[in-house]
Amino acid sequence: MKECSFLNGSYIPALTVYEYLGYIISAWARPEFTNGSTSVGIVYERGQFGSIIQVKRIEGRSFESKEEAEQHGLKLCKEWVDDQKSRST
Repeated sequence: MKECSFLNGSYIPALTVYEYLGYIISAWARPEFTNGSTSVGIVYERGQFGSIIQVKRIEGRSFESKEEAEQHGLKLCKEWVDDQKSRST
């Protein structure tokens, strides 16, 4: 898995993204009103002319720590990609 960074100006914080089996995956922790954050994973693929297209957004469960939520989001992305790859073979 290859790590990259998307810098998104001052409105959206920089996201760490990874290349995984031909897809680009990223995750973040969505803060909740209660104690904790919900894991969110996003899967992208490369389009024509270098564009990047979102193909799947996955919402997971709530965690007490931001780091746990982000790691879970990445895990959800990998599972989705693995499932897509197994269906195509």
